[in-house]
Amino acid sequence: MASAYPPFGRKILIWGGGGKTSLGKALSAKLGLPFVELDALHWLPDWEERPADEFKQLVRETLDGMEGGWIVDGQYGGKLGTLTLERADSLIWLRLPWRIIFWRTLRRAIRRARDKNLICGENVESWRLSFLSRESLIYFQIKLLLGGGYKRSIARREQRVRESGGHATIIQLNSARQLDEFYAAHDLVRPPD
Repeated sequence: MASAYPPFGRKILIWGGGGKTSLGKALSAKLGLPFVELDALHWLPDWEERPADEFKQLVRETLDGMEGGWIVDGQYGGKLGTLTLERADSLIWLRLPWRIIFWRTLRRAIRRARDKNLICGENVESWRLSFLSRESLIYFQIKLLLGGGYKRSIARREQRVRESGGHATIIQLNSARQLDEFYAAHDLVRPPD
């Protein structure tokens, strides 16, 4: 039976929200490609942001050093522009509804604050950072929805696709069901949370 999805290459960029990292790790395990989490390159210890020029150079060097292919999880369009998209031959865009993204972000924040596992390099979540800070992803998601930023964010990404030359195969997944179907169609195994 033929796949409902176009074939993807060996340089895969995953954008959007609600499952990028899990999908990236599952594809990495299946395809034997290195997994690059942009959050881990961006954040220094104690949640200090890597300077933009240094971050861009690090991403460029990381990807250029993986000639056989890679899977990149993340956007950072404001800092990277179309750098990752220009190098990708495939873009998997998770355009899940805001409510799904928010629910998954909330569950993950609770789990991370409780378990104190290392994330984004050498950092850990705290209850204060997750729920009482204007730097939290929860706050960001609410602000994004209420301020109309969710639609603007999608429009900016669509513009970046046009700016990159449109050479990448684009697979767009618009619901949790479509994401589940993608996992099943490619015999992917979700990594443990």
